[in-house]
Amino acid sequence: MFVNILTEKIQSSWRNSKKITQPSLKACRAVGFVKSTCNNLDGKGKVAFTAAATSASSTWNSGTLVFNVVISNVGNGYNKSTGVFTAPFPGTYVFYVSANEYSAQGLGLDIVLNNVPKARLLASNSASNQTGTNVVVLVLQKGDKVWVNHFHGKGFWTQTVSLTTFTGFRI
Repeated sequence: MFVNILTEKIQSSWRNSKKITQPSLKACRAVGFVKSTCNNLDGKGKVAFTAAATSASSTWNSGTLVFNVVISNVGNGYNKSTGVFTAPFPGTYVFYVSANEYSAQGLGLDIVLNNVPKARLLASNSASNQTGTNVVVLVLQKGDKVWVNHFHGKGFWTQTVSLTTFTGFRI
């Protein structure tokens, strides 16, 4: 009962002020919440983004795939000019990529951490508009960089409401 009342007080403090007071943080820790959970109650450390490619290319065949439209960018880690996510905080992150190949040309992409490929997605060239997806969980240090890099094929397809996206968030 006490834990429920205290939890409600902490949550109420968050909802009402968007800033947890020091006594509430101490109380959060005192009832057994993990320290990082209590620290995140003040809104610091939240990171999440989704970026989209909104213009198709029939010829793209090297380098970083730049997702030029930011749908959300909590924590400002994603750079839409370079296509690179830079971790603003250390922690465990999840990254997901979905991409459509262009007109049966095939497409292979890598999710890259600091120049090291960590996961690969493939969209077959057996028919037009095949989709490749993959997800990876990575432990990052502040300043680590993650991006999507060309591995195979040529071109990617998308529409105004994007079919080709890059998402990441801290858990």
